[in-house]
Amino acid sequence: MHWGVLNTAMLAGLLTAAVPIIIHFLNRRRDQVVDWGAMQFLELGRRSRQKIRLTELLLMLARMAVLAVVALALARPFWTRAAAGKTSGGPSAESPVAGGGWGNNAPPKDVVLIIDGSASMDRKLGGTTPRALALRWARRLLAGLRPGDSMAILVAGDSVRGVVEPPSFDKKRLDAALAGLAGQRGRGSSDLPTALSEAFRILERTQNPGRDVIVLSDGQRNAWRPGETGRWGLLRDLRRRLPVPPRLWAIAFGSGLAPDAPNGSVGPLTVSRALVTPGLPLTVSATLTNAGPGTLSRTAELLVDDQPVPGTAQVVGPVPEGGHAPLVFRTALPSPGAHLVAIKLVGGDDALPADDESAVPVAVADALPVLLVDGEPGLEPLSSETDFLRAALAPTGDDTPQAKTTTVSLEQFTADSLKDEKVLVLANVEKLDAERVAAVGRFLDAGGGLLVAPGDRVNADLFNNLGILPARLGEWRGDFAARQAVAHPAPRSFVGSLMTPFGEGEAPPLGEADIFAYRLLAPGPDTAVLARFDTGDPWLVEGTRGRGRVLLLSAPVDAEGGTLPVNPDFVPLVHEWVFHLASGAAAPRSARAGEPLVLDLPVTVPETVKDMPATRPDGASVRAVVVHESGVVRARIDDTSESGIYRLALPDPPGGFVYGLVESDGRESDPSALETAETAKLAEGWPFVFETDPDRLSSRLAQNERGGRHEVWRFLILAALVGLCTEIWLTRRLVRGQGLAGA
Repeated sequence: MHWGVLNTAMLAGLLTAAVPIIIHFLNRRRDQVVDWGAMQFLELGRRSRQKIRLTELLLMLARMAVLAVVALALARPFWTRAAAGKTSGGPSAESPVAGGGWGNNAPPKDVVLIIDGSASMDRKLGGTTPRALALRWARRLLAGLRPGDSMAILVAGDSVRGVVEPPSFDKKRLDAALAGLAGQRGRGSSDLPTALSEAFRILERTQNPGRDVIVLSDGQRNAWRPGETGRWGLLRDLRRRLPVPPRLWAIAFGSGLAPDAPNGSVGPLTVSRALVTPGLPLTVSATLTNAGPGTLSRTAELLVDDQPVPGTAQVVGPVPEGGHAPLVFRTALPSPGAHLVAIKLVGGDDALPADDESAVPVAVADALPVLLVDGEPGLEPLSSETDFLRAALAPTGDDTPQAKTTTVSLEQFTADSLKDEKVLVLANVEKLDAERVAAVGRFLDAGGGLLVAPGDRVNADLFNNLGILPARLGEWRGDFAARQAVAHPAPRSFVGSLMTPFGEGEAPPLGEADIFAYRLLAPGPDTAVLARFDTGDPWLVEGTRGRGRVLLLSAPVDAEGGTLPVNPDFVPLVHEWVFHLASGAAAPRSARAGEPLVLDLPVTVPETVKDMPATRPDGASVRAVVVHESGVVRARIDDTSESGIYRLALPDPPGGFVYGLVESDGRESDPSALETAETAKLAEGWPFVFETDPDRLSSRLAQNERGGRHEVWRFLILAALVGLCTEIWLTRRLVRGQGLAGA
């Protein structure tokens, strides 16, 4: 037999048992003895004095006992009895089988029900889903609760959400909560260890002597994180520290049921540009994965702002089980603003519809603002360092150019020049003072792009010490005046999505460009060489600073540096460079579930506006807090418990939306179940039972074993009442005894 208490802090009340003793001694010190000759006729006899002293002692003990018993009752002591006849390998007093039961005579208990809220719970198995089976079992469990039992309901998704918390004794409220979950769809992945930690936190404040945590899932391996042994060790410690450690149960619904159809999933989307202008070609790609069983043939189509793009549907397959197939779409977005581009599988049957679609935000600007800083202005047409760049980006006579260029000299270049710009080009700029360097640094940190094309006027030592360039500028190779080719771009060396398209084909045009002179570049750490010359030396190096991107060329882009400006690929190449650089600011801000999602606002918002409406992926409305920082307006969404696209409504005018992405776990499409060896490892060292049969778990929970916890506070309250009656009787006896003795 084992004893314990539920409210350990109340044991401090046992100290009140000393109060009668303290009062007794304090009263004795205040008594004054006055000698009076006639007192000898009133003194009690020895026998009478002994009776009075004995009564006083019993009265004090009775008062002490009453106080001690009341304090002990408030501590809520309980007792448990170990199962008899325990054998090796059989149930122990700590095991769930030997614990308290759900029978009519069992003590009341607190239950925390954890329901897996991941997308895989909606997998179609045998004409039903694990979610439907789990909720049906949960409502039967609720119906079996007795008066005095309480229940909390948690949904374990990318983050843990309390549906009923703290535990409720109201069956109608609990049943309504379960009915509401039946109408919801699973999203993202789930983190069951985090949900167990939250359940332990809830049980720290409950009062019933019985405690149970029950996990309802589909048995998917990823949700349990079996490889994170450190987290599981911490969970064991958290449970051990609870006043009443709970029993743990887990049941996998849908185990052994075959999927109704193969599961095809669309992976994360990639776009050729995160920022485009109206009509600019955009390539959207993803990978289709078939998790099985069997081969898969589906139709995929491109959606823009939730509407299918006509003529984009394509049949994919058959894809073998475990196989992959590329999905590539090309489109153009006609109107400025933020747009949501998605690839979706349509037609046919799928075991898990939740992963049939993947989306990404794309920003469309009227024209990309580019600031050209000319380090060597010329007097003749096409003689300046930036003339060919400006002509390629915004040709004369084009009423709708894809870029809006502004050209300034170094003397005209100030911090204010960068306002509202997306890309900065430094063409043969000799040097930058401290004020300009700080302005460029802030520009990059905020997501701007920088293209540096060094020429013969650049002070290499000064630029190398700025801390901005992704490579150090070295000595020159070649001579501008000689106008002899010393190198050519090597298309086979082109890497990355920016340069690879220009290296395709039998004879890429860029390979014919002559380079008269270039600087040797020494790339720094965490940089990428995107293109080289046929000499093997770097031509284009990319780096990052804050949210911005930096491209460093080793040669100028004017006619003095070579024949690149008249190459057929020069115009599309320059466009790709500047749009790639601008994508640093336009790339959608992303976050993990539970982390704040911060979005830059493309419109001016008055400082009086403190929040804005936003919509979560599940359709729920939330508020985004508006933050004004150094002239930049951002919106922060704190409620990111759901993975997917968040839509922020902009005020009118101009209206529209801004999109943010809360990343989902791609492993959710993997149906791999938790293995037997892994369940044994997770259950090791504490009372954790994994079940696959719902009826068997119900039977085990309904057992009323001898080892259940039983509270004794009711008996202690009864004992306190008896003690109080005894105290009254002793008081009356003491008073009557003293009165008779005085007579």
